[in-house]
Amino acid sequence: MKKNLKQFSRYGLLIFAILVSFLPILNPLQIFSNLQNYSFDTLQRLLPREIYAEDPVVIIDIDDRSLAEIGQWPWSRNQLAKLTNQAYAAAALGFDIVFAEPDRTNPQNFISSYPLNESLKKELSALPSNDELFAQAITDHGTVVLGQALNNKNNIKPSKAKFGLVTQGDDPKQFITNYSGIQHNIKQLESSAAGVGSMSIGNNDAIVRQLPTFERIDDQLVPSLALEMTRVAVGASTFQIKSSNASSEEAYGAQTGINNIKLGPLTIPTTSEGNVWVYFAPTKNIPTVSAGDVISGLIPPEFFEGKVALVGTSAAGLLDLRSTPTEKNIPGVTIIAQFIQQIFANEFLQRPDWLFGAEFLAGLVLAVLITLSIQALGPIGGLSVLILGSGGIMGSSYYFFKSKLFLVDPVSPLIIALSVYVAVTFFNFLFTELERSRVRGAFAQYLSPEMVNRLAESSESLVLGGERKEMTFLFSDIRGFTKISEQYKDDPEALTQLINQLLTVLSNAILEHGGTIDKYMGDCIMAFWNAPTDQENHRQLAIQAAHTMNEALDAFNLEVEGDLDFKLEIGIGINSGNCIVGNMGSDKRFDYTVLGDAVNLASRLESQSSNYGLHMIVGENTYMVDSPFTMIEIDKIAVKGKSSAETIFTCFKQETKFVKRFLDTHNVFLQEYRSQNWEAAKSSIDELMSSPNELELYYRHMNARIDEYIKNPPAANWEGVYVATNK
Repeated sequence: MKKNLKQFSRYGLLIFAILVSFLPILNPLQIFSNLQNYSFDTLQRLLPREIYAEDPVVIIDIDDRSLAEIGQWPWSRNQLAKLTNQAYAAAALGFDIVFAEPDRTNPQNFISSYPLNESLKKELSALPSNDELFAQAITDHGTVVLGQALNNKNNIKPSKAKFGLVTQGDDPKQFITNYSGIQHNIKQLESSAAGVGSMSIGNNDAIVRQLPTFERIDDQLVPSLALEMTRVAVGASTFQIKSSNASSEEAYGAQTGINNIKLGPLTIPTTSEGNVWVYFAPTKNIPTVSAGDVISGLIPPEFFEGKVALVGTSAAGLLDLRSTPTEKNIPGVTIIAQFIQQIFANEFLQRPDWLFGAEFLAGLVLAVLITLSIQALGPIGGLSVLILGSGGIMGSSYYFFKSKLFLVDPVSPLIIALSVYVAVTFFNFLFTELERSRVRGAFAQYLSPEMVNRLAESSESLVLGGERKEMTFLFSDIRGFTKISEQYKDDPEALTQLINQLLTVLSNAILEHGGTIDKYMGDCIMAFWNAPTDQENHRQLAIQAAHTMNEALDAFNLEVEGDLDFKLEIGIGINSGNCIVGNMGSDKRFDYTVLGDAVNLASRLESQSSNYGLHMIVGENTYMVDSPFTMIEIDKIAVKGKSSAETIFTCFKQETKFVKRFLDTHNVFLQEYRSQNWEAAKSSIDELMSSPNELELYYRHMNARIDEYIKNPPAANWEGVYVATNK
């Protein structure tokens, strides 16, 4: 299960990260489009377009002061004729106004007011209309462009185009927004103009970011006012629209849209729908003059030499207010003026086709790297990758905007990266907690809570299926269990309760010192150290646990005193060595256990402890030279089933003091015993037993063995190894 969980965690989260990276393509609820627009708006606010001194665009503003001087709007068109005449030197003069009806102040409109005054009627009839004056001024000027408004409210068709059109590649009409009708100027004015263009500010977004170059009514294309003014200003007669599958435009048959528009010496890159991203400058920096000053002659005609002049209004009562990425509530005429400015400055914001793929790839790579980092280094590692990757993406976006005017979207990859970081961190935490819960469930019955928590925090230290390790093993058995059973033969429930209480006390001592309880075998406990987590001092921990077990047993005997006719005793065998540790069993039932010869030897040593009259026997591999305990060698033994000899020890707590003379005498005893100097060995035993100590039963056992050897001496080459005949 652990392997499956890890694989699902690793590969499942990687697949999740990859799938999340596709969200910008799906763009649910236009979330990513909105975020992208916000990022582009931020770039424009940080790096707005500059307006240069040689910029030709100027706004002739019908402002509040002009209205105060000349009168309320609409003005008599003889005033507009004056304005047109005053700006005769302009390379192009555009009106962001539709003159859809005849002038209401034409002299002829007053004839009906004087039905009896024939002479006045003749004089009024002989006067030219204001529309005629305006039309003549437009004709005389020669480069006037009028505005018109496309709509879906009528079916009026536009007048004949005043421009030529050449297309390359796919038909551009299929990519351009279609309208059903148009509100155009009166014929008298429109026929006099050098061009007519749409005043549309584009889509219905609250913020204007793009302007159309063309719109259409059925099969007839209508240029924008800005584009038509540019055409007239540069003296071009023809637009050239290049779309997908044109020569040098690689679309491989896919109809991807419009690529650019050429106009004389100018090339205007567009979106696939034929729109242009407007690169905004501060409105206050756009050259602007008052229409009243132009009409009154305060602005000399020479001022307009070579200018592209656009007539519009900023008057409070006439405002067509729009918002842009850099400003709120500005007159629509300023947006058209900015479009014309950037055409002449050749400063275009662009999103090349490859950018979306690059942004997608950046988000994908960052999402995968974050996922791998979290899995390898944890949330902090993933956060580091997120911060570094985010900085790189935002820095790249800023660099490409500043150096190439490319609109690189930093937000979509960052949203993907942040979403992946949060989700993967959460799921990684969830998987980790599931793994910890699994480990806690598997080892709670074997390990102390502290050890279970350590293992849960680092479950990688557990290699399921078996690993080779050096470990220390402890076997403990209750001595005289048959005798205990006889006392409780009529009350097995009480016997079970007693044994469970004792095993609980002994188990707590093992767990207190970091041991792992392998199993209970009747009244026997098997435990080990240095698995599942590493414990460098596993020998010391096992011996400490054994001493604590004996202390706990003494306390337990006091508690049950009176319930038993005798004191409970235990024997403990401890050994260290290499073994295989891991989950052993079938695929349906298994235990976490150990296998190895060193394990069996620990069990044999526990069995021998009662023969030697000792509470604890420790194998030679557990012996520590710089031990914090008093370790006394007691014999060399070949346990049953083994031919090799093992030097065995018993162990006392450090506070158990043995005088040096006692220990020296003990060592002399062992030397004489192994040299078959039986009488000298027995003499040493007598001396040792004359001093109070905890080895009395051991010395009695060894004295009896010597008596047996006196009767049946071992071979002459005997090395002092006792060969056990029982387990």
